[in-house]
Amino acid sequence: MISVTAVTDNYILQAPLLQKHKHTLEWLSAAVLWKRELAFFQKLLDRYAPQIKEPDDRKRLEHFQNVVIYYRYELIDKLTGQLRLHEKKLAEMLETKDETKVEYFKEHEGLMNELQALSDQFAQNKSALYSFIEAFM
Repeated sequence: MISVTAVTDNYILQAPLLQKHKHTLEWLSAAVLWKRELAFFQKLLDRYAPQIKEPDDRKRLEHFQNVVIYYRYELIDKLTGQLRLHEKKLAEMLETKDETKVEYFKEHEGLMNELQALSDQFAQNKSALYSFIEAFM
């Protein structure tokens, strides 16, 4: 894979492409952090699940467990795959010295918006989970 940070005569390295590469790497890093946090959330839920007896609380517990499973094993893996594919397209653009592929730029904006929405949603779920578990500590 081509390093987009290497400056040689063989690659066109415009600032917007490097910025897009940086954003993609930041989101890949965030995905790794989210996976670690989700593993912690699952441990937290497992630890306090035996103390949760009320039917409404059990439903909320189940909801949080489903959210953790969905994020951890489906959504984040899917988005990470999309980010890696996105990076591959950038490498191909640099390799062929063709920065005219407008699909890449449209895809980038859409992917970044999707990841920002996920980040916001993740933060809301995290806060709700902590508030829920705090009642049983």
